Amino acid sequence: MSTRKILYPSKVAAGLALTSIILYMFFNIWPLFFSIGLAFTDASEANLLPNPEVLKEIDNTLACIKNITTQENLVENARETVIEVVEVLKRLEDEVTLLKSSVETSEDHTVDPSVMLHVNSVYITAQNLRLIPETLQRTFNCTTLGFQQARPLISSEAVNNLTVILTAISQLTTQYVVMSKADLLDRIDTVLLNIRLVESYFEELSSDFQGYFNKLNNSLVEEREKLTMKFTGLDNFVKLFNDPRFYYSLYKTLLFVATSVPLKLLVGVSLAFLYSSPSIMGRRVLRGLILAPWAIPILLSGLTWRFLFNPNGQLGRLFNLQIFSNEWDAFLVYNLFEAWLAYPFIMTVTMGALTGVSKDIIEASYIDGASTLTRMRRIVLPLISRPLMFATILTTGASLQAFMVPLLLNGGGPTRPIEIPGLGVKSGNVNEFLILFAYNRVSIDKEYGYAAATYLVIVIILLVYVTIWFIASRKLRGGR
Repeated sequence: MSTRKILYPSKVAAGLALTSIILYMFFNIWPLFFSIGLAFTDASEANLLPNPEVLKEIDNTLACIKNITTQENLVENARETVIEVVEVLKRLEDEVTLLKSSVETSEDHTVDPSVMLHVNSVYITAQNLRLIPETLQRTFNCTTLGFQQARPLISSEAVNNLTVILTAISQLTTQYVVMSKADLLDRIDTVLLNIRLVESYFEELSSDFQGYFNKLNNSLVEEREKLTMKFTGLDNFVKLFNDPRFYYSLYKTLLFVATSVPLKLLVGVSLAFLYSSPSIMGRRVLRGLILAPWAIPILLSGLTWRFLFNPNGQLGRLFNLQIFSNEWDAFLVYNLFEAWLAYPFIMTVTMGALTGVSKDIIEASYIDGASTLTRMRRIVLPLISRPLMFATILTTGASLQAFMVPLLLNGGGPTRPIEIPGLGVKSGNVNEFLILFAYNRVSIDKEYGYAAATYLVIVIILLVYVTIWFIASRKLRGGR
């Protein structure tokens, strides 16, 4: 047996290869296809990961409604129960109304025999309410029909109000002798109002039994639909390309690339030339210090810049910047912050390229009488153009994907109406770059499908950019 087979048994190799493929599929391919799939659905916070217990509860309630409205014995029993409730409430309403009349006409309700008689009648009639909640629970209880997890078919508020009415009448009939006439009439009016509210609910149920349950069934079906993610085809993309905020976000992103990339190059290249000069004392130490933005976490950097440039911050007051209310003040600070974050990278690349420039060429140009500016423009920059081009391509990609800069400084604001001719007006953040725009559709609007469609479009834009980058890099390598 060969040494190779001993060190690398075929079964072990196959097992490792299979495990690697499975892990790759799980951690890379599956999330990618899942994200793409979301772009063609109406995924939202409600239906992306719905609570299975809630779905089961709705399904059981729908099945329970079907049983109680289609089985004749259950329908008859339910109707009789509701009619009984309505009759009791009507009798009670009549008795309380008579009590009110007797109190209003009485000179002293505490000793008036008529008032006492009606109080007694109200109390006796109200006792018929005691068993009604239990009867309703037994008649309209889905558990007795075999559905262990379901919602109540009868309004819990209406059932609870029956107990409230009974309690109120008990207090009224035992305490009326110590109450003033005005207080007693107020209590009676409150009881009458509650009786009529509950009576109205059960009268509707009695008069249109099937209609009541149809309405309840439809509301549950509608709720079930909201909790179910559905395929919507290209609807999200149609919505995206008709959203004024998207076009303005694309415009702001491209404008940011056009302004931030030259600024980053200018600062980085200038500092690289400055600290490459032998006339700068202690330039090695200074170079280490000036690379500090690389060492500071971006979250800390962002919070620091937000503090300095907010309207009450030192630099915000000094330059009168309103980053939370002025669109272009915020955009200016974005550019400065991005340049501060990126110049160490440009500076490092440029300084590395400068070390490869022959000193003989520089000395020859100096002897020929070329000025410092001429040497830099005609000799040094052309010699380091290839590394600078790669740095430019990379930093352009970073600007295209700018996200943390606007998010940390002011959330991409301020917010105002955004109008695009032919697409109408929509309120949104005017400094939402593309990545932040998609992020806000998740974090603010909770529209996961729409956000996924937005990210898919952004990926296509980035793929176009990467293709251009690849072609440009091949040309820089001489077509190889």
